[in-house]
Amino acid sequence: MLFDPLTRQLDFMPSWSWPALHVLWIVGGTVFLLMHQRRPVTTIAWLLAFWTIPVLSGIGYFLFGPRRMDREAEARGAARGHAAGAAPERRDAPAEDFEAEQPLAGIARATRGGDEEKYTVPVRAASVELFENGDGLYPAMIRAMEEATETLNLEYYIWQPDGIGERLRDALAEAARRGVAVRLVFDSIGAKNCTRAFWKPLEDAGAELRTFNPPRLLEPQPGKMNFRTHRKILVADGRVGFVGGINVSDDNTTGEAGRGNREPWRSTHSRIEGPPVRELQRVFLEDWLYGLPLNRAEKGERTAKELLGDGGASLPEGVGDWFPEMSDEPEGPWVQIVDSGPDEPDTDIRRLYFAALGEARERVWITTPYFVPDDTILTALGAAAARGVDVRIIIPEENDSKMVKAAAETYSETVIGEGAEVFLFQRLMNHSKTMVVDDTFSIVGTANMDNRSFRLNFEVTAGIWDRDINRRLADLFTQDLSRSVRFDPEKRDRGFPQRLVNNTARLLSPLL
Repeated sequence: MLFDPLTRQLDFMPSWSWPALHVLWIVGGTVFLLMHQRRPVTTIAWLLAFWTIPVLSGIGYFLFGPRRMDREAEARGAARGHAAGAAPERRDAPAEDFEAEQPLAGIARATRGGDEEKYTVPVRAASVELFENGDGLYPAMIRAMEEATETLNLEYYIWQPDGIGERLRDALAEAARRGVAVRLVFDSIGAKNCTRAFWKPLEDAGAELRTFNPPRLLEPQPGKMNFRTHRKILVADGRVGFVGGINVSDDNTTGEAGRGNREPWRSTHSRIEGPPVRELQRVFLEDWLYGLPLNRAEKGERTAKELLGDGGASLPEGVGDWFPEMSDEPEGPWVQIVDSGPDEPDTDIRRLYFAALGEARERVWITTPYFVPDDTILTALGAAAARGVDVRIIIPEENDSKMVKAAAETYSETVIGEGAEVFLFQRLMNHSKTMVVDDTFSIVGTANMDNRSFRLNFEVTAGIWDRDINRRLADLFTQDLSRSVRFDPEKRDRGFPQRLVNNTARLLSPLL
């Protein structure tokens, strides 16, 4: 009875039209999907959905479909081109002495992909310093802000308007008032709690702010809001850079905003000094050009997004000073800055992880807050364990996503079955994104071991060839291990409801 009025309205259509429309839907949907070069398993899944669930599958694809930033590829490409033109010319291969002295040098070539302009190589840093939480990191960042004389460029996913958020904002404002050119790109979703009023002291001091991929009322595909900048970058005077897993939030430090002596989250960040910082500066410049000024008419400056309309973009004034001349022969660690995002065909950070897993001969110790690997990384982990490599993974017992936790349990069971070990970090969130390979190579960056970091987010990471850094990260891993318990699938709740939840979460892992 409920659908009688609708049925009567459609009575004018002949009976054969419904099968015809279904066939037309199937043919049109199939052609549309096949015109996009995606992973076969993803394409097949959407084909089956289009064939069996017409209309609803189209709505689902519109909202969550696995599309890259096709519509804004021109803008992103222009931003990359302008940034590459401003940055120093890159080498076309790693240095001979690097390849001669490093047993795991082959990892460095894995990120080349098909884009030679994007290829980065390891270069020597003057120094690399590690931080295990915000208690050490934030004072070091503030010192860099206080010592800067020319430029301060920052890009952050999460910036909270709390105690530490205000301290860093005010330190930047003070630098701007004394004449330092301060620029900040923040993610429109990750920093959503920061209002225009919060940023006003920084703007009033003369700093320039841009927001990354803000929501739009007429967004043609809401699912593209998945594309976030998950990067955490600070570059001071083009010589000192910070990159790693620590956002701007009281959660990462002790005693902020009246929290007393509450223990901060465990995470890992790095301070890099010397030539590798030029690549961090280039990554920042790409996203600065792509970002949207808080005041769209700010100084009449054009953004890379507007390339879609008029073909013109402008670099910041004095951008040549962002890349100062530095000695190419420091004696510190070899560092390779690797970035990736959904606007590019090659997921370079994923390739870096894959190469490291393939090259490992003794150990692979991984810390990640979100363990939802794709099939390729899962296979590489299993293959490393099968070769006799000591594969250990630390993930938090509790994190901020129950769905991710459920999916992570199923992937943990899989790698344990292959011979790896998984440990659950207790009490606190462990937000580190690190890898220790044998005794010479390490990774510190912003990327989690999940599909979101490998394919949906804009990420940046540092591959480091250095025994001292490797030893320091191994010590931190061992320290975290002492606060973890071994994941034992036999002791988990394996009842029907929990298995249903876990397996459903695994099915949704491409979106997690």
